[in-house]
Parts: sequence; structure tokens; C-alpha cells
Amino acid sequence: MDHKFEVVKHVPVFSGLNEEELKKVSGIAFLRHYRKHSTVFTEGQERSAVYFIHSGIIKVTKVDNNGNEQVICLLPKGEMFPHVGFFDDIPYPGTAQTVTDCELLAIPLGSFNQLLSSNPQIAKSVMKMMDKRLLQMQRRLHGVISGDIHRKMIVSLLQLVEEYGNEKDGGVYISIPLTNQDFANMLGMSRESVNRVLNQLKKDQLLEISRKGIFIYNLDALKSLLSSS
Repeated sequence: MDHKFEVVKHVPVFSGLNEEELKKVSGIAFLRHYRKHSTVFTEGQERSAVYFIHSGIIKVTKVDNNGNEQVICLLPKGEMFPHVGFFDDIPYPGTAQTVTDCELLAIPLGSFNQLLSSNPQIAKSVMKMMDKRLLQMQRRLHGVISGDIHRKMIVSLLQLVEEYGNEKDGGVYISIPLTNQDFANMLGMSRESVNRVLNQLKKDQLLEISRKGIFIYNLDALKSLLSSS
């Protein structure tokens, strides 16, 4: 089998399709490679395709009324984006950028809409993925609007653990390379405030941040800070 077919085969929303149906999807899809820190599309741009992440991490951002960038979500392998507007002409609701090198499967919007209309199973899988992402965004928003910067940071870290964390060497590793500015954009805070909290957490030997990700030494200790804050 060719590489594109194998990529389609491993997309979660297509998991229930038989080989003939997978071949049809492969026939309307394109593989695209993006280097780290590349832009896939920008907020307000005319929507042309739906993307599925075969490898790498995508960051979706929006610009608020004051011109500040806000990180809406981080999307790992297996995710689809954007999550809205399949049956209308609205532009891309945010800007999608690569956090790492990425291989994406792209399906033109018209072809994808026809696919949803002709295959209720795929439509149902897409709706489930959209519901999951909406719940995650609601939880993240709740964490951002409640508490001081110290509490917001801990809540954000715990959400990242739940969504992307893997046990490793007695701790939990989040394999997403986030900068302090990314955290600031997620929390709606200044980078200086984020720096102070992260430096304190490092000083307390609760975590370590590298260019490749975040390692949390003691998850229980990090959680206990919420009850004391």
C-alpha cells in the first residue's frame, strides 16, 4: 500500500471504514509536510481544506480585540482541524501553526462535505471529536478565568498532563515544546508573570522544562498546591 493510504487508514475518524472506502478517501486527500514554526493557514483566510495530523503538533491561535495572540488549543497526532464551519462559507476561525515538524493529511472542503453527507459514520466520528475538543476548551477557559496566576498555571499544567501526559521515569512527561510566551498566551498573562511562577516551580523541584517538553517530577505534589492556594 502507498504511504497516503496508510496515513488515511490511521486517522481516527476513518477507523470504521473498509478498504474500499479508505481508498476513496485516499483518492481525495493530499499529504503535506510543514517545517517547525510554519503557518498552515491564518485567521480570516478563506477556508479551503480540513486537516488531519499524522505526525507533529499544531498550535491554534486567535488575535483578540487588543491585538494580543491567544493560544486556543494544542493538537497532537490524530486530531482534526479546524473543528467548525464544515457546511458554510465562514473563513478559518484561527491561525494554525506547527509547533514541530508536521505531516498533515489535507482534504479539500467540498470533497470533505460530500464525504460527510454520504457516510453518516464519519459524520458521527467528526461530531464526537468536535464535542471532545469543545469540552476541553471549556475546561481550559474555566481554569484561565479563575484564581491568581499561580493557580492558573497549575491548572493549565494539570490539563496538559491529562490531555498529553505520559508516565516516564517516575514522573509525567508532556512531549509538547512550549515556550514561556506560549504559556502567557494561553493564560492571558504577561510573560514576566509566567516566568516567575515557572521559576518557582522549578526551584521547588516540581518540574523541568526543555525545548522538547515538560517533565513533572511529582504530580501529586503539584496537585496539592491547588488545595493550598
